[in-house]
Amino acid sequence: MTTAGTPRIDLIENIWKVPVLCKTERGIIIVGEFHLDKDGNFINIPTKKEMLKTVELEMDKMPFLYYGTKKELDKQKIKPVVI
Repeated sequence: MTTAGTPRIDLIENIWKVPVLCKTERGIIIVGEFHLDKDGNFINIPTKKEMLKTVELEMDKMPFLYYGTKKELDKQKIKPVVI
């Protein structure tokens, strides 16, 4: 599921930049950015393919929580870390 993030104005380029957010099972990530002119007309829209590729790449880097006993973690060869 995607949604628009908070728009911000780029005063140098005189365009609006709106991040595209994607809700995943591990959290919300930015998968692209829309650009609009000062009148609200779209200048640049990321393609579905670009956004899906970004999701794949970002999901590989995202940490996740795994609840289990020390014995269960050892059995799954999961090395716990403290954040």
